[in-house]
Amino acid sequence: MSLIDGRRLGVLVADDHPSVRENLRYLINAEADLECVGVVKDGARCIELCRELVPDVLVLDNTMPRADGVTVTRTLARGLPDVRVVMYTLDDEICPVARAFGAVACVSKDSPYEYLLQAIRNSMVIEARLA
Repeated sequence: MSLIDGRRLGVLVADDHPSVRENLRYLINAEADLECVGVVKDGARCIELCRELVPDVLVLDNTMPRADGVTVTRTLARGLPDVRVVMYTLDDEICPVARAFGAVACVSKDSPYEYLLQAIRNSMVIEARLA
């Protein structure tokens, strides 16, 4: 379990597809150690919500209006480095680029949901090792 000081990990979901956002909200909230603190459909609003909510983890699609996932990742690395980014995409070729700009993990949308949940939890372990 990934409780931080007795609280659930706060996860923000950013994806332009409504069904993906809502499915991930449900999936995350069904986990005892995770809580979806919000969902957002475009990159610019994602950056605003990260500043407002400061989630532990951001699950981020690369293809979104108003700012793509790499731009969001780069912006957060500069301004909110404590927000761990897990790129969640159909385009596996974006993964090395996203990692270069600060994403701690990249999960294909074709993967089982368990892979995404594990990446969310592991993002906390990766951060602890880097500290």
